[in-house]
Amino acid sequence: MDLDTTPGAGEDDGVDSKAPITSRMPELELSGLLNLDEDRHSAPDPTGFTPTMTEPTATPPSPPDRRPNQGFSRRRLATILLLTGVLAGVLVWIANRDEVTTPAVARLPHTDGAELFAPPSVIETLDLERFHAAQRACEGPCVTAFGAPLGRADGVESRSNCVSTCVRLESSFVDPDTGQLQIARTAGERPERLEYAGLTYQCVEYARRWWIQTLGLTFGDVPTAADILALTEGRRLSDQAVIPLGRSLNGSARRAPRRGDLLIYAADPSDPEWRAGHVAVVVETDLEQGWVALAEQNYDNRPWSDPEHYARRIRLWRVGERYTLLDIAPDQTENPDGGRIAGWIYPRP
Repeated sequence: MDLDTTPGAGEDDGVDSKAPITSRMPELELSGLLNLDEDRHSAPDPTGFTPTMTEPTATPPSPPDRRPNQGFSRRRLATILLLTGVLAGVLVWIANRDEVTTPAVARLPHTDGAELFAPPSVIETLDLERFHAAQRACEGPCVTAFGAPLGRADGVESRSNCVSTCVRLESSFVDPDTGQLQIARTAGERPERLEYAGLTYQCVEYARRWWIQTLGLTFGDVPTAADILALTEGRRLSDQAVIPLGRSLNGSARRAPRRGDLLIYAADPSDPEWRAGHVAVVVETDLEQGWVALAEQNYDNRPWSDPEHYARRIRLWRVGERYTLLDIAPDQTENPDGGRIAGWIYPRP
């Protein structure tokens, strides 16, 4: 479970405009209903009898018959009622039809692949019971001892969080120049001249710390790792300038993952291991062999596959002009404990 409670703080190349989503209304055949006889008495007599015309007498004309045309009135009334019922049915159909809606992240500016459907981010806060359960998880047994080094990428060290569901109310701060970490264990504690990284040894903490130390960038508040994909801007540490962020949606993106991108896993509220999603840093890609190397924290809390370069590799596929990442090792065909990748986010030039 990867959370983030920050105390303060997209465009890509080849973005396609999102095609409008339309709903096809049922076609109504009304021409027969509207073909009314204006005077049913004008029809020829079926007997073929033709009355002879006589000269009119001088008797005064009788007053006009002002009785309503009973047949015409009934037919018009029936037609009006039928049309009203049909239109009412159409309105009810429109109001209750299943709408195909795109997630909020797909409507953000500078989103690569937004014209295709992408899973929405799921934000679910911890209630008191889950919070206590997350604290108890930190008591062990641990996959690897809490705080033990797991590996490093570009000099940024990853450490164990004991188990993925462990949450400690401790925050880490990092020196952007030296990479030195300082842990704040009390609320409101904030070391001077250090940058906030996140809750200690969570995945968000590593991703933000890698950006701080390697790119000189940071990003702002997110309730969970899954919500990073919805961020639209970051901050450059050297001059505090706002930097626009772009994002690519997995499976529909035209831009392949690149070094420095943050890979975002979707949240799954039904699975405690994935309730908050996950984030990892792309540190290497190989488009020909079809894999991406990741640096991360609190994925499985095991020592990295290559302790000096990356934690693990996952599969990258290109279908047509679009890219898909699967949380499966290049030499494997399944990953029962893996997650669903939503996309990747990156700073724009």
